[in-house]
Amino acid sequence: MHSLIRIALIVSATAIAAGPPFELPAPTGALRVGTASWRLDAAGRPIDVHAWYPAASGGGTSALYLRDGSTGVRAFATAIHGPIDQFEALADVRTHSTLDAPLAAAPSRLPLLVFSHGYTAEPSAYTALLEDLASHGYIVLSIVHAYEDGETDRVFFEWKSEDETMAAITRTSDQDEQLRLTRGYLSAIPLTTAVLGRWVNDIRVAVDRIPARFASRVDMARIGILGHSMGGVTSAQFCLEDRRCRAGLNLDGIPQYGTVVDGDLGRPFLMVYSSRAGRAGASDVVYRRAAPTYYRVDVRDTLHLDFTDMAFWPTLRERKILGAMPAVRASELTRSIVREYFDQELSGRPSSLLAATRREPDLAVAVYHRTPL
Repeated sequence: MHSLIRIALIVSATAIAAGPPFELPAPTGALRVGTASWRLDAAGRPIDVHAWYPAASGGGTSALYLRDGSTGVRAFATAIHGPIDQFEALADVRTHSTLDAPLAAAPSRLPLLVFSHGYTAEPSAYTALLEDLASHGYIVLSIVHAYEDGETDRVFFEWKSEDETMAAITRTSDQDEQLRLTRGYLSAIPLTTAVLGRWVNDIRVAVDRIPARFASRVDMARIGILGHSMGGVTSAQFCLEDRRCRAGLNLDGIPQYGTVVDGDLGRPFLMVYSSRAGRAGASDVVYRRAAPTYYRVDVRDTLHLDFTDMAFWPTLRERKILGAMPAVRASELTRSIVREYFDQELSGRPSSLLAATRREPDLAVAVYHRTPL
């Protein structure tokens, strides 16, 4: 009995000494960061919102990384066919944000960014990016889209020909053929299209119903929409439908669903591509026609999840889910691309990165001006 107690104490002490599996990169801006959460209801559909924002100085409690508990990471562990508890240690990770801190007193008006996560993704997996944006003077709302209970497998099934179709699009330089393939694919995914509609409405409701203490500080003439994967696709569709969007950004969401293919965004748009085979450039035929100015950024040695905090999570690199780029570098580039783009489009601070006057060896940047519809 005593030896079992000693073993238990040793195991417990080792766990304590080990600490959290990683530390989030510190925000690069000069401002302290606060975070808060609230829940909205859109005709019976729950919408949780996590906000990051410039905070007043002072004490307070740093927020937990897993804002909604471990349910999401357990679902992800199951999806990648791993042990259900393999990410439980993420519960020990803390953020750099103070929970429910008061907003900084100045400036009086702040630009707003609204973020959407990937389909079935863990919303907390984007914390490093969102904290960093807040540290540079943005109010950031992260929309937690409700899981599509009972439909997820059917939605995934609609994507069964996606790799093949995207590869065919990127193999040809014929724009008419690219459009034919794109429209054909979009016509065969009605469930995905319905999800996109719900997600766009989630963003609309969240922007319509910002709590007073934040709404009074938001500069409504400076709203940007961004997301990763399905969330990036949603950002473009929202910008098409809602003119409050002043600029949109998509982190590796391919292809672009919805009606953007034949629409006029009337807003600048930036697409970030990873190095996934057969994917780079697959949505160019859409954005080059829809956006008056279209920025394309390709990031070498990355895969789909390298634009998230998952690049730091344990076990994923060994499973070949991530690219060869080190996690710290991937996070640094993602944060720089996003921040410089919105600084330029919402605050008039030109980006040397997007103007290609500053070279980054891991990036290829191209700028296109609209091809007439």
